[in-house]
Amino acid sequence: MDCWPRLDGIMNNNKRSIRLSKTKFLEGLQCPRLLWYEYNRKKDIPEIDPVTQFVFDQGKEVGRLAQKMFPKGILLDRDPFPQGHCDQSVEALKLDKPLFEAGFVFGKAYAIADILAPSGTDAWDLLEVKSSTKLKDEHLYDVAFQKYILDGSGISLRRCFLVHIDPDFVKDGEIDSQDFFEKEDVTVQAEELRPTIERGIEEMLGIIRQKDAPKVPIGPHCSAPYECPLKGVCWDFLPKDHVFMLYRGAKLAFELYKEGILSLKNLSDHPDLNPKQLIQVNAHRSGIPYADKEAIRQFLKGLGYPLYFLDFETIAPAIPVYDGTGPYQNIPFQYSLHIVEKEGAEPRHYVYLAPGDRDPRPEILRQLKDLLGKQGSVIAYNAVFEKNILKVASEAYGEYEGWYPGIEERIVDLLVPFRNFAYYHPKQEGSASLKSVLPAITKSNYEGLEIADGQSASREYYRVTFDPKVPKEDKKRVYQALEKYCSLDTQGMVDILRELRKLS
Repeated sequence: MDCWPRLDGIMNNNKRSIRLSKTKFLEGLQCPRLLWYEYNRKKDIPEIDPVTQFVFDQGKEVGRLAQKMFPKGILLDRDPFPQGHCDQSVEALKLDKPLFEAGFVFGKAYAIADILAPSGTDAWDLLEVKSSTKLKDEHLYDVAFQKYILDGSGISLRRCFLVHIDPDFVKDGEIDSQDFFEKEDVTVQAEELRPTIERGIEEMLGIIRQKDAPKVPIGPHCSAPYECPLKGVCWDFLPKDHVFMLYRGAKLAFELYKEGILSLKNLSDHPDLNPKQLIQVNAHRSGIPYADKEAIRQFLKGLGYPLYFLDFETIAPAIPVYDGTGPYQNIPFQYSLHIVEKEGAEPRHYVYLAPGDRDPRPEILRQLKDLLGKQGSVIAYNAVFEKNILKVASEAYGEYEGWYPGIEERIVDLLVPFRNFAYYHPKQEGSASLKSVLPAITKSNYEGLEIADGQSASREYYRVTFDPKVPKEDKKRVYQALEKYCSLDTQGMVDILRELRKLS
């Protein structure tokens, strides 16, 4: 087994010791500049935001569930030094049992395997666990890197597998890990990538040793396959009204960037701008919001009283928590509903926040069937989301299946006039989301709220509801914050509609 000699420090100023992990290798494939920062200016990389950390935590939960496929497996402790981890792993191989998080080094790189399972005399299967529901291209490089290291360390690999979540899994009682996952044999693909891995390691070690960060122009790679943590640093040179705000204009924006055109205010009547983008450009150049009064009037004519302003908050955990649900399925845990009976009337507010001890959908459906009545417009923002929540929930609980079609016919999407650019304000900064439109067209905003976006709402509800270690005081505080946030979404829709009426 090829294990590095023990080192006293991770790195020093003369870069005596450089260790290229699988994670850093994959970062280097996406962006050499990010790789350089990881080793030379780590402190300048922004900390992981809570939403991203939640995604990582979900991945760890999936990994722990995958380990249950091998009940006799051994979880190895992570030694901070690759040498120590390697020594421990080499000894563990002698036990001829499945190993979790075994680490090995070869040359100047090292890899930690999710699962290494014995598959015969002195042979092993490598299993890389992913929390996705399908095989992705970047996963192949992940497995190929590990295979290269393990082969170089003298480990005889029989097969390499990518283990991912079965997208068709439906929870029915305690989850059996054998049913929850699918395995895909990627041995051939991993071996075909060997030259790329070997060449990439050498190139990346050279990049890390450079005195200065490599100059890498911004591009689509900043968000693919993952959102780069360095994006805020690299994109910081752009002006406030930058061309990347163009509606569905990413390709054109990069072309303009290459031409040296960065601001919408400096963009003349470019021949490739579509009508919606022209509205944006003119609004940013003039500083005056655009309003198509006739289009707004036509939208308003389609509304009928009573008006029901509806918003859901959902969780979509990788590992489902309720029977009858699947991986990443959106499950509503809260709704906010403002009802305006007639023009000029003050709205009545209703809210429900599920306790989490059972599937909340039956109670939500029961309440909404009573509250939404039989006539009037049900208004949602980006209504395809609310429609899907209600449709799937009513199908799951058949007594509501006949009720939903009548509701669907009444649903009106408040996003429409903004998506169609019947109204556009420069303060929207290219976005038609509720979070952008509300402060642009009204005096309301989400500033000062403890929970101020849907992802945070989902994360916090899941944390305090399904983690038994969370103190009751923390849970109570989060539930109060959730009610304030969700209520503002529907109150915000009431306020937006009021402003649209003034414009018409």
